[in-house]
Amino acid sequence: MTEAVENDVEVEKLNCRAIFGINGKVNFGLHLHPDGRHMIFPLGMKIGIDDLKTSTQEFIAGHTNNLSCLDLSRTGKYMASGQINHMGFPAYVILWDFAERRELARHDLHKVRAQSVCFTAHDKYIISIGGRDDGSVIVFDIETRTPICRSVASRGINGDPEVVRALNHNPSFFVTAGDRHLRLWSIQREMKKVNAQDVFMGKQQRRMCCVGIYRGDKYAYMGTYSGDLMKVALNCCDVVNVTQMGQTSGLVGAYGVHNPRKPFGKDCNRYVHGVRDLRIVDDGLLLVGAGDGVVELVEERKDINEIFFKNYPNPTCPMLKMLKRTKVNGAVSSLVEINPLEYYIATDLNEIYLLNIKTFSLKLLKTSHKKAVYAIVFPRNLSNVFATAGYETIRVWSTKRLQELLRIMVYNFNCAALAFSFDGTSIVSAWNDGVIRSFTPITGRLVYAIPNAHNKGCSALAISSTGRVLVTGGTEGQVRVWKIEPFRQSLLGVLKDHSAPITTLDFNKFDTEVISASSDGSCVIWDIKRLTRKTVVAANTQFMTAKYFPTGVQFLTCGTDGCISYWMVYNGSLIRELQASKKSSVNHVAINATGDYFASVGSDQIVKLWNYNTGNVVAEGHEHASAVISVAYSPSRKFFVTGCTDGAIIIWDVPEKYWGQENPPPIEEPIVEEIPKPKAETPSQPQAKSSRSTSSKGENIERLVASTPKNNICCVECPPITATGKKGANENCNIVPDVKTC
Repeated sequence: MTEAVENDVEVEKLNCRAIFGINGKVNFGLHLHPDGRHMIFPLGMKIGIDDLKTSTQEFIAGHTNNLSCLDLSRTGKYMASGQINHMGFPAYVILWDFAERRELARHDLHKVRAQSVCFTAHDKYIISIGGRDDGSVIVFDIETRTPICRSVASRGINGDPEVVRALNHNPSFFVTAGDRHLRLWSIQREMKKVNAQDVFMGKQQRRMCCVGIYRGDKYAYMGTYSGDLMKVALNCCDVVNVTQMGQTSGLVGAYGVHNPRKPFGKDCNRYVHGVRDLRIVDDGLLLVGAGDGVVELVEERKDINEIFFKNYPNPTCPMLKMLKRTKVNGAVSSLVEINPLEYYIATDLNEIYLLNIKTFSLKLLKTSHKKAVYAIVFPRNLSNVFATAGYETIRVWSTKRLQELLRIMVYNFNCAALAFSFDGTSIVSAWNDGVIRSFTPITGRLVYAIPNAHNKGCSALAISSTGRVLVTGGTEGQVRVWKIEPFRQSLLGVLKDHSAPITTLDFNKFDTEVISASSDGSCVIWDIKRLTRKTVVAANTQFMTAKYFPTGVQFLTCGTDGCISYWMVYNGSLIRELQASKKSSVNHVAINATGDYFASVGSDQIVKLWNYNTGNVVAEGHEHASAVISVAYSPSRKFFVTGCTDGAIIIWDVPEKYWGQENPPPIEEPIVEEIPKPKAETPSQPQAKSSRSTSSKGENIERLVASTPKNNICCVECPPITATGKKGANENCNIVPDVKTC
């Protein structure tokens, strides 16, 4: 019964309206082209190029796995990228032409992982180092497009290198730094070999993670995971012997930040979680980014000499003076100079900030989820905003401003499912700690919480059009029905049929039935009024999604077998089966309001737009860089939104001819079963929930955009559900700096 997808019409290309995403976990992955117009960053298996002038983005594909390093040449003509691969497989390093956006050459001489890559001066060589399983340094000649030599990166008594940096003026020298590893290298092109010299460090043993070299190539700073800076004199001149005769490169000192409030011997501060990146702003001025998000502008102290700290009790002496300080959200992974006064800051939480070092003011430019986007939902009949669910956060985005408006934080837990109430007054969410939480859509305050809704965590959620019936699914396979009242949430029934986690839940048009899909290979249609099972369908797959057709007479399913199936509701018979992907699973489907078209996403990273009646693919999109697991159609039918496992969110424009036509007959009003009125409340019931519900009175999602200023994010921290007092219920989360909170 499987139908092959053979299109009678040409498949069009889906265009992106906006892309929210960057892989900030790649160290030194953010770059700015010398033209000042293009921003280059890694995203999954692709390289993203953002045109800052036209606000358009494009992606370059060629790697077979996620990127681990990325560098841009000094002239901006070339790009180099390395990847991480599975154990036992080689890792590619690719040379790209920036102007033509094409691959020039590649090599697979590294094993498992390319740890770091850089261009030398004058765009002459590409230097790459391997990871722990490789331990080699490879010099690649750009002119001949071939590797010229390979050498062991470190001696047996030293650790592995983690970062490689080339000198600013001499193309024959570069530095590698890592765990108890600091070496100065020179390239002999004619002999096709490299010479290495260990930098004399004395008794100082550090794990270095970043390198900053002075413009004159005389000195270099090394950031360490112990939180201090190592200043090194390079003394490099001779290509054959690396340094001049009678001279060696060696350590000048280990520096920390001076704290004048503490006595001598205890007045040296180190950076928490290490110095992750640094930039030399001017001679004596350094911009330092730490692992706890602290960004400081420091300079070497001129009122004192290193000899003064000869008998200092700590190996790190306070030779740095802090001038200005700020803090960003997450560990700093990249510092990029725009001009002498402005810098880009990228963090491992996939956020980009703009820093002005004169005023030291921060501006949040780009945000995205730091992990997978598990769910995307739109409010009813409102396309201006949509909400996404991910690790620790619920985020509400604007489709017109293309920015994040609201962020709700619940630390250490995943938001597995999300839904707007039909009147737009609340956001209901399901979390893997087994708690159902409801928030207000503007201020993000907690309205109510249902603790222990499922023993092993919640995995799916659906809400009726009246907002009084809530259906949840758990990882233990149970479906539970809840009655939602202003002051109380009570359990109506538990439906047991599945033996594996519930993946999705969906109400039909009349709120009389709910369909549940499970990874045990079955979909069940439940009668909500009688709390009984009506129909069961089964297939040799793990169902990922089940969605009702707008009229409620059919439903769509997709699963790990790569098929999209049409089913009849009244008897559960299979109507049509489309092979959407031959090598990977189809993770989610979304049908537009008219039912003429639907969108599907899968692990093959392809977004497809289908004609529902003919079963043909009419348009495709290939911009995602990892497996796509969520999709939602806008109520206006003009665009839809997709989310993937690397945290990226893409808004796709639907061609006008694929918007679909409204049916001439008016849509009947939903038939809603009457629910008995709740009994009178007893005086012994707690009043904490009522105070939260009254605080949310009057909030509606339609007013979110109007009530949120431009370039402003309201970040709210959810209080613990076990708290009985009112304290903490309205506390704001302070993790986003320089952004006004509600």
